[in-house]
Amino acid sequence: MVRKHGKEPYHIVVLHGGPGAVGSASGLARLISNEFSVLEPMQSKYTIRELEEELMMQIENNCSGTVILVGHSWGAWLAGLFAERFPDKVEKVILIGCAPLEESYVSQIGERRKENMSSEEAEEFERILRQIQEGIGEKRESLQQLGEICDRADGYQEEESLKDKTEINGELYERVWKEAAGLRKSGKLLERFLRISCPLVLIQGMVDPHPLEGVIQPLRDRNVDIKSYVLDQCGHTPWREKYAREEFAKVLFSELEG
Repeated sequence: MVRKHGKEPYHIVVLHGGPGAVGSASGLARLISNEFSVLEPMQSKYTIRELEEELMMQIENNCSGTVILVGHSWGAWLAGLFAERFPDKVEKVILIGCAPLEESYVSQIGERRKENMSSEEAEEFERILRQIQEGIGEKRESLQQLGEICDRADGYQEEESLKDKTEINGELYERVWKEAAGLRKSGKLLERFLRISCPLVLIQGMVDPHPLEGVIQPLRDRNVDIKSYVLDQCGHTPWREKYAREEFAKVLFSELEG
């Protein structure tokens, strides 16, 4: 399934996060569609390889020529993995709110996230995490609750009217994220990013719990060039931010035009 914003031809492809958070990048696609036509694929497979192949089919069926991939959160990783596997299909990769590529940075995410939570939210966050880990209660409901807490903590000053309702596919999240986290821990995620041949761009909010250094440093330490933008007064989802949305759009459109 894909959503089409604007008229053919489609040269820009937006990838949602999660994994399994179908529709979570709809606001991003709508913002881009103010200037460009956009394809918004929905992810439905349960392994990374199958997701890459599903995306290839979605692009081949709806786009002509090479594309610019714009991935948010988990979608940023998928964009990079796809570009490494299918280099002839991708002109540029734009990563938004990208998680660290190396395991050594992971502990910072929870610490940075809890700084944005009240004590009550932090307690609830830990309680739901334990429930999921111990298999207590309805997993889909727990993941939805966890996502809502993280969503609030991960923003700076988000506009409620710009938030899209997202249904989490719990099984997809569990299976794909387990595989993705394993890739990062083993170092294979970074290895694949190091083999990306097209230009890489990172756009990250200053208060995004995912540290900017966790993406750019592992790449630059190995002489891989990546252009980066840091947005003030901005969290994990820049297109919803009251103070950063305009600057985000300016940066993003300049990279889509270039």
